[in-house]
Amino acid sequence: MKLVYSHSNSMIIGAMSGALNQDGIETEIRNDILGGAAGEIAPGDTWIELWVVNSAQAEAATQRIKEILEQPKHEDWLCHRCQESNPANFDVCWQCGETT
Repeated sequence: MKLVYSHSNSMIIGAMSGALNQDGIETEIRNDILGGAAGEIAPGDTWIELWVVNSAQAEAATQRIKEILEQPKHEDWLCHRCQESNPANFDVCWQCGETT
């Protein structure tokens, strides 16, 4: 077994575990019950850990996690209805409500 990722948010760890499992990489989540000890032990020690069961898959798991974490680069877009400029992360025009 090998540690491939850790985070303080259990939802993020769960999503990463699900993505890796979907790719055929068996995972184990550890430290998921230490959140209640925050303040009693060092904050970094309460982070939830994601381990791969087969150490030979650790590199593939790390690469997949990196791909998931990378945000796609999109440019701002111009609404075709009102011609308003919108940030890349908007799916709906802030001015008129038109969708991309």
